[in-house]
Amino acid sequence: MKRTLVICGVLVLVGAALLLLGRATRPAPVAAAVPFTTLVEGRQSAVERRVNYLITSPTELSQLWKVVQATGTPPAIDFASQSVIAVFSASESSSSIAIAKIEDSDKRMVSVALAEVGTACTKKSSGSTPYEIVAVPATGLVLAHEDVVTTVGCPK
Repeated sequence: MKRTLVICGVLVLVGAALLLLGRATRPAPVAAAVPFTTLVEGRQSAVERRVNYLITSPTELSQLWKVVQATGTPPAIDFASQSVIAVFSASESSSSIAIAKIEDSDKRMVSVALAEVGTACTKKSSGSTPYEIVAVPATGLVLAHEDVVTTVGCPK
């Protein structure tokens, strides 16, 4: 009886160790680059805070086009196969904003490059509100973002 309990205990410990090792050695999801096309970018918009938008309809795109005061009409986007991502910078802190890369793994990660004016600067950028709007293939993945911030010199 005692021997049976010892064997069962050893089997449970070996099983738990294998389970833990299996989790520890499971590879991370592979990130695949997602192509994107810039639709419009600019230095001035009515959006004065750091924010990102996912646009999924022609109506939303038309409204966004007015907000950024882009010339002409918005491009035709097939929203069955594409989405639009818009990134905006806060007027008081950033001199530029751009989508650096987009990758799919267990989520769609949008890396946003922000160039910010250094804190030692007494003169900040002249009220610009940079933005970029891109088209990407549609996805069912959760959308996430990371800001990649660099500090730039003082404006002249």
